[in-house]
Amino acid sequence: MDIQRHTQDGCLVVAFSGSIDPFSVSRVQRALLKELSHHPFALVCDLSGIHTLDPVCANVFATVANHPSTRWPDTNFLLSGAQPPVAEILGRLQVPHFLHLYATIEEALDAAVARPPYLRDELLLAPTPTAAAVARVFVRDVCQYWQLALPDETLLVRAVLLANELVANAVVHAHTDIRLRLELRGDRLHIGVRDGDPRLLHLVTPAPEAEGGRGLWLIEQLSQAWGVHPHPAGGKVVWCTLNL
Repeated sequence: MDIQRHTQDGCLVVAFSGSIDPFSVSRVQRALLKELSHHPFALVCDLSGIHTLDPVCANVFATVANHPSTRWPDTNFLLSGAQPPVAEILGRLQVPHFLHLYATIEEALDAAVARPPYLRDELLLAPTPTAAAVARVFVRDVCQYWQLALPDETLLVRAVLLANELVANAVVHAHTDIRLRLELRGDRLHIGVRDGDPRLLHLVTPAPEAEGGRGLWLIEQLSQAWGVHPHPAGGKVVWCTLNL
């Protein structure tokens, strides 16, 4: 059994050559667990060099994927390049039902870095002076995790600024708990803040000499769309959107 590893497109690729049988399966398992314990963004298991897979040992991939040390499913774990006899054995054992099997490494890498069409995350905040700062950190972390900072940080910077203004407005005017929500729907990022104050906000163009009152004006300038509406459970939601 020969085991090679390399990094490609930010993902770790581990390639096996030879036969996976009772004599080599423990090496395969140890190698995969060692790499997954480092929590890479994605690990692609290249099976193109495997000419024989003992059906008794085919569950090694499920064992690795469900091992506590892998933090599964935080790391994408994908299989690629299985030759027809190997793919047939994996199929009979229903391995592709819970571990994606791709024809080539390139297809696996494309799937590993692709964002799902819908993502959502929320943060509950108290109406304190530090709420806006906490919101900024939250939005930056989420956008980076969703890979929205690529290829540059323009979108991330705008999202952080918009969330800051929405939360700061809620702190100043609502004095209630605040729920900040980020939603990614296709190519549009939605940022919404819900508070317990039913009074709806209205845009007022700030005077040049005014020290405050620019929150909604900035939101209108920086976002593709924004609005405010009552929430069915009470209070209101102020929202805005950004195109990726």
